[in-house]
Amino acid sequence: MTSPTGTSGLTLRRLRHPDHQTLVRLEAFDREAFGPAGLRTWDLAMVAEAGAVYMALLDEELVGACQLIRVLDEPGYCYVVGLYVRPAWQGRGLGRQVLGQVARECRAMDIEGLLLTVAPGNAKALNLYRSAGFVEEGFAPQFYGEGEDRHLLRWRFEEKGLPGSV
Repeated sequence: MTSPTGTSGLTLRRLRHPDHQTLVRLEAFDREAFGPAGLRTWDLAMVAEAGAVYMALLDEELVGACQLIRVLDEPGYCYVVGLYVRPAWQGRGLGRQVLGQVARECRAMDIEGLLLTVAPGNAKALNLYRSAGFVEEGFAPQFYGEGEDRHLLRWRFEEKGLPGSV
């Protein structure tokens, strides 16, 4: 893997009807980002078919990903199952670019906003999301089990717009 000095040229590609080899590759990267809580191949296949899996590519190299599902009780919102930039590519503003491109894709589908959760210790993600316009709606102790607390965040596009920085 090469690490470019610049980050222009980031593209977002929606994965539709993924093959098994692609799912295995994405599972490895998801586990790299989220540890044992990362999505498995069958989770990714289901999200790709019933929601959306976006691959963030820089010169055709996979540098990150985002998975979304529509919220059943609030169909104007999508839940961000996961959003990550691979470790070798972090610190270049790519997370902000991925989030911005995902938000534009959602707005084009008349989505009102995004929901997600963040671990309390993930200061980088919390700062990114809050600077993009997410606001905290609650805190869920043990959201993913014992010791797995999460901040619950929501981004209402109409309230914050789509900031130029995102």
